[in-house]
Amino acid sequence: MRKRRRWLRVDVARRLKPALYHALFATLLTTACVWPSAERQLLLDFFQACRVYDTALLARLATVSCNPKTDGIVQDFEILKIDHASGARNVTIRAVVRSFDGRVSEETVAVAMAQQDGRWMVTGLTPPPASQTSPAASSDPPR
Repeated sequence: MRKRRRWLRVDVARRLKPALYHALFATLLTTACVWPSAERQLLLDFFQACRVYDTALLARLATVSCNPKTDGIVQDFEILKIDHASGARNVTIRAVVRSFDGRVSEETVAVAMAQQDGRWMVTGLTPPPASQTSPAASSDPPR
């Protein structure tokens, strides 16, 4: 009886081993697919440094300033469009911004990125022209 139990455990282990490897492979593959893009990772790091106003880290990530008291804090963002230009990238994002007084708003922001000293840096933050933010802002008021 004892030998039969041992054999049964070994047999079950042999059968589960391939399934375990397949599950591990699927987990690794899924994890690799959700890794953020280079632009998203730079923006995540940049907005995190802005949130805590880490000027040392901001100096390594950007050439523009970002002060949470005056500019607000980006709580979340979604990349809408990435334009690849020669040596630069223009990324349009929709960001949820919390101002210093606690108001939360959704804004569309154009982020300029450029490669400097072999790494990508944020070189500009600007709201897009009014014609890109809403149709009402670009049309004449009704008479």
